[in-house]
Amino acid sequence: MPESAGGPDRGLREFELTLRVQSQLARVFLILGDISQWPTEQNPRMLVRKDLERVTIAFDDMTRASVKFLSAGEATQILVLHELCKSQEQVDSWRNYWFTLMESLKSRLGA
Repeated sequence: MPESAGGPDRGLREFELTLRVQSQLARVFLILGDISQWPTEQNPRMLVRKDLERVTIAFDDMTRASVKFLSAGEATQILVLHELCKSQEQVDSWRNYWFTLMESLKSRLGA
């Protein structure tokens, strides 16, 4: 999970997560590719939606996340890159958000 703080946006951090769900890619994308099915507390906004491949979401705190989907047979691998975090506390908060979101997704899919 690389985290960085260099370049012209010095001080900004990003992190990566790789998650796996025991469900076919089409079912996973059906949920995560539909912004109306995301938790509303962070006011997510869809920036990019490429069917069965990836979505990019922006949030009220000016961070954004790219979510890529890879088929793994009967499972789906989900790669999350969350960018533009301003502090380690924000990184930790978003990491918790993603783990909670994935647990909710697994529950919905019965995975």
